[in-house]
Amino acid sequence: MVKKIMQKIQVQEKKKQKKLEELSKKQSEVDEIDLKLKKLNSFKKDYEKLDNNVTKFLNDI
Repeated sequence: MVKKIMQKIQVQEKKKQKKLEELSKKQSEVDEIDLKLKKLNSFKKDYEKLDNNVTKFLNDI
């Protein structure tokens, strides 16, 4: 009886470990996407500043 319970415990622990590894992998993917988004948003902001400055300059001519 105890042996059967121990086997079930081991099976559940393996399932848990597998799910934790999957979660960790997904979190890494999300972190990578976040970094790309930050860069893209920074580029967008820089572009908007540049565009605004060019427009002001051209309007002042």
